[in-house]
Amino acid sequence: MGKKMTGLGTIIEGKNAVLSVLDSGRATKVSYIQQENKSENFDAILNLAKKNKVEIAVVNSKEQWPYHPRHSIVALCKPKKTYKEKDLEKFKHKNFIVCDHIQDTNNIGAIARSAAAFNFEVIAIPLKRSVKITERTFSIASGGLEKVEIIFYNSIFSLIKKFNSIDVWTIGLDMNGEIEIDNIDLKSQKYALFVGSEENGLSKEIQKKLDLISRINMNNDVESLNVSVSAAVAMHQLFIKK
Repeated sequence: MGKKMTGLGTIIEGKNAVLSVLDSGRATKVSYIQQENKSENFDAILNLAKKNKVEIAVVNSKEQWPYHPRHSIVALCKPKKTYKEKDLEKFKHKNFIVCDHIQDTNNIGAIARSAAAFNFEVIAIPLKRSVKITERTFSIASGGLEKVEIIFYNSIFSLIKKFNSIDVWTIGLDMNGEIEIDNIDLKSQKYALFVGSEENGLSKEIQKKLDLISRINMNNDVESLNVSVSAAVAMHQLFIKK
């Protein structure tokens, strides 16, 4: 197996995620189970690995597979670069998705995948009281985390102040928001979309600090959506407004 690297995103699982990490240049080795990988997508992975001069290791059976059994192809990688709250100004010309204390790695992964699809180039995640980004998160994101930058922040209130200082609009998402998200007039404005935790959403204290609070237009018979679904719908609405 070789020496295991430490850091974020050093083991990437699944065909789409492996293809994306090869494309990003982080991958150093690709391992796969020979009998379970026969597809056009797999051929693209092997071709890109060879082009990038990435080591390729073939495992003959599941019994010999040293990684999690849920996937039959894995990339070992250099750690993904991440940023801190103080680096926010570097990305002032980007759009952000800000996650406030989300607890489910599936939700973080799904949000990252949607962010990549809808040109939200930066995802901000709190350092404390939030689910950690793991191998599973990268797998759920299906390559999305290779296409966005990650900022870890200490305080959401200081983060909001920094957004204000670099002229980035702060838009909260809440079922009782004062404006439907598809009615927001963005013009050429850069923005940060804030989504809250699965159980409590965005607190009233946070909402008071944001530029506006939006809601998703939907059937009144449905009370709410899962946070990753809500984030995807909102990001798509803002994407098509551009």
